[in-house]
Amino acid sequence: MRGNAGIGKTRLVDEFALAARAAGAQVGIGRAREFANAPYLAISDALRALGIAIEGEAFADGGKNRHFERVAEAVAAAAHAAGPLVAIVEDLHWADSGTIELLRFLVARVAGTSALIVATYRSESIETDSARASSLGALEREAGDVVVLDALPDAVIERIVASALGDERARVPAETVSRIVELADGRPLFAEELLRGVLERLERDRSSEPTVPTSIRASVRERFASLNETDRDLLLHAAVVGRRFSARFLIALLDWPPATVFAALRRARDLQLVVEESDEDGDRFAFRHALIRESVYAELLRAETRILHGRVAEKLALLEPVDVAAAAEHFWRAGEPSAAVWNERAGAAAVAVHAYADAATSFERAFRVTGDGAARGPLAEHVAGALYALGETERSAHWYALAAEAHQAGGNLRRGWRLRLRHARVLVELGRYDEGVQAADRVATSGENADVELRFEAEVMVAGLLVTASRADEALMRLEHGAQLGAHADGAVEARYSGTLALTLSTLGRPHEARSHFREALERAREIGDDDLVGRTLNNYGTLELTYGRLDEARAVYRDGLAAAEQRKDLRHVAAFAQNLSLTALLGGELDAAQLLHDRSSAIEHGAARVRRWARALAIRHAAVCGKEAPEQSAALVADLELALRENDLESAAPLAGALALAAAVTGATAEASEIAGRIVAVLDRVEPPYWIVDAATRFGEPIVRDRALELIAAAAAAPQALAARGWLALVEARAALRGRRREEAFGHANRAAAMFREAGWILDEAYAIETAGRSAEALAAFQRIGATAEVRRLSGGAVAGRRRGEATLTAREREIASLLAADRSARAIADQLVISERTVETHVASVYRKLGVTNRRELSALLARVEAS
Repeated sequence: MRGNAGIGKTRLVDEFALAARAAGAQVGIGRAREFANAPYLAISDALRALGIAIEGEAFADGGKNRHFERVAEAVAAAAHAAGPLVAIVEDLHWADSGTIELLRFLVARVAGTSALIVATYRSESIETDSARASSLGALEREAGDVVVLDALPDAVIERIVASALGDERARVPAETVSRIVELADGRPLFAEELLRGVLERLERDRSSEPTVPTSIRASVRERFASLNETDRDLLLHAAVVGRRFSARFLIALLDWPPATVFAALRRARDLQLVVEESDEDGDRFAFRHALIRESVYAELLRAETRILHGRVAEKLALLEPVDVAAAAEHFWRAGEPSAAVWNERAGAAAVAVHAYADAATSFERAFRVTGDGAARGPLAEHVAGALYALGETERSAHWYALAAEAHQAGGNLRRGWRLRLRHARVLVELGRYDEGVQAADRVATSGENADVELRFEAEVMVAGLLVTASRADEALMRLEHGAQLGAHADGAVEARYSGTLALTLSTLGRPHEARSHFREALERAREIGDDDLVGRTLNNYGTLELTYGRLDEARAVYRDGLAAAEQRKDLRHVAAFAQNLSLTALLGGELDAAQLLHDRSSAIEHGAARVRRWARALAIRHAAVCGKEAPEQSAALVADLELALRENDLESAAPLAGALALAAAVTGATAEASEIAGRIVAVLDRVEPPYWIVDAATRFGEPIVRDRALELIAAAAAAPQALAARGWLALVEARAALRGRRREEAFGHANRAAAMFREAGWILDEAYAIETAGRSAEALAAFQRIGATAEVRRLSGGAVAGRRRGEATLTAREREIASLLAADRSARAIADQLVISERTVETHVASVYRKLGVTNRRELSALLARVEAS
């Protein structure tokens, strides 16, 4: 196994050694040393740990081959006597030639035995040692099995860092994590060492700047010191330029002869400090990895770095075409006043290609160094917008507040007030509903401080926040009040007004009116190029179709939104649309697609509490349907539900509570399911898709809870085209009829529910309705078809958790009798075995046949066989 330093070779073989020992193998590990290696030391240590001793004199030159044979025979004998043996030899790049030669010999001799040899070396350490490279190449060819460890993608390193941080994550700024990822260069060991240094410095002096680990710095300093003064000077200038640099640029920067520059680069390459990179002109070089560059850079005095960065920046600014991002970086590091202008240009260029992280960094630098008071507001606004697009909602809120203050300090009061509105909206997204609504309301009622147009905009914002907080009646009143102000709003505000009015009408059950306003809002938002508003409008439009239309119509709208968000790399909207599509896939019975979309959404950090709660609800419900373990501890989820209720976030509290209650019932905790559903239903004034809270309340709730759930779903079903809500109303009525032992009436309601769900495209709920209609065999086939494993087990008698009296599932006694019937037992034999009357057996048999939709033993046996196979 080979790979560069820090790539994870030792970690991998250590984990392999643990696994091998757990499987019953003996493991011996030996390591070559950088200095003072005795002959055959690494392999001797590994074999000695396995109980195979190698005497030093055994390798006298005269009898080397004979003694090699003895070692091979000893290894084979030990493997035969003691079982599997694993010898691990690490760091062959430092091993003596005899060790490599012996390994080549053993590879051929132990083939076919239960002995395994694992050897590792650093790829980069043999690049200038042709003899060792040749020997190791031959060993690889003879071994046959070669594992090459390449640098890990930045996203994986970032996950490693996040996992290592755990609860400490809040203490380490996002920019520090990004810097660690950059310096680690795809090597997990480097990432861990850098992170350890950051945490130590936070404890010591509260600094979070990553620093090069001492061991790496010492190694680089030793090689750097071996160069002559000219070579060191060139490398110092190269380190100022960056990780990668052009030889021609160094020639121009230093004004040295090309021969001098290339000679110095050759010597640095031989010391493994720099490498040549693929380039048509042969002009591109790089420090071998980022930490080497940092170590060389650290040799400079701070005053030197500012001067040198200034010289580099001036040279870069003269090039055509100019690298704006590079020039901005160097002007900023030089502390030049022009850094503000250059970083603003760099930020704008980054936004143009949707590189929001780079944009946020550049705009923030410009904000920090600018001396122009009027520029601070727009720069802070740009930072906030870039962070918002990245999904860093908490930091975005901070910067929107800064932007509002900076605009007002600069005399632009109107823009400051508008940004206070944006800040209010972000606060609501973070779950701080009351704070956000109050902040927006202050603008709307600030007569003397804001003009009519701004107050109209504020009314629109307040209405949007109110409808988000399930206060649609109040929202409509605020919109009507805003319209009466007679403001001449700009296109963006008019588009938001149309979108907010559409959402409000949709929430109030007026879909026909809402659709026309959604289309108007989309048209206006696209005309003015407001991508964020386009995303929000598509999200709300899709929810309207989910509530009042067919599932495929909602999917089409959500897919449009996801495609647009992906194109502009808006991670926050990507997360939201992927999650919405996950819900539609779950409702449509496409469980694998639902899981993939949910995983994609959950992988994005966005800071939006509501989106996070919806993600948790989806994960819980999916797990319950598929018979999987819940993804999180129930205590943590209940705590999150409590927080949602305190924050008045009923929109996400309802699906989370419904999913939790249904999951609790699967484990038999019906009392807990009843308590969860009852608490939420008591505070809801309306219900929205996916109606899981209605499902839980009408299955497990007390009579008063069931009655309230019936009222809520009846109100939702009263709206035109509310197919899914009507389906749920019919299903709830079917359950009530079953409780009253009005079986035929119940089956009629349930069949009507199934037809409604089928028309809406809600395949999963259609299967539940079919089951309630007494068509259990058909329901079972539907659950099998979509992969709802938990429901298949429940219907087939594999589980009874959550079964309520009166529903069309088999009782424990019925399952027992069905099993005996399938085993060809007679009614008399079953009665004798179970110590019950033959008449009772016949009653149970009739119930089993009716519930499962079969008419005889042969059909019953075939059905149970299909279930067993599934």
